[in-house]
Amino acid sequence: MSFLFNTFQQLGVLNRTMVIGRRWNVIWRNLTSLYLPEHVTEIAGTHGSLHVKWALDYFIIARNEFPWNQLPDVVIARPGYDNYLVMLAVRENVSVVDTSNTLVAVHQTDNEAKDLRRHSGQHDYNMQLLGPFMINEGLISSSQFLTNHMPGQPRNAESIVIVPRRNRTQG
Repeated sequence: MSFLFNTFQQLGVLNRTMVIGRRWNVIWRNLTSLYLPEHVTEIAGTHGSLHVKWALDYFIIARNEFPWNQLPDVVIARPGYDNYLVMLAVRENVSVVDTSNTLVAVHQTDNEAKDLRRHSGQHDYNMQLLGPFMINEGLISSSQFLTNHMPGQPRNAESIVIVPRRNRTQG
């Protein structure tokens, strides 16, 4: 991951930088063990599905580069937290980079776990705490930048480029 941050900072076009992305949900049933990074990508592509477009599943930012004092005491892994984080970052001039196209994050899950979380008594806590906010300003498509692999190049860390996002979702 330090490679990505070094690449982004060398571009000279980014401010403080937050890396975000979506995960691949894989229902884990007797799948082979994961030994190499290529296995993660293969299992995601053959047994997984990209998580819903309004959810964000990972955030990477230096502790002192985000306005944490403006974030209410939300509960991580509950609806609203992720979108509020992105909205706040964009509003505070943090460069947000969507790495979903180049970084594969697999979430091993099963149907029972999904149902338990969805029906917990605190499921809507964040949305009640945050009140109405422009959730469309906090979608993954709100990021100012995204990563892609250079066409015709091997799909590895050296072929990743960062580009401005076209047609950003803005509130």
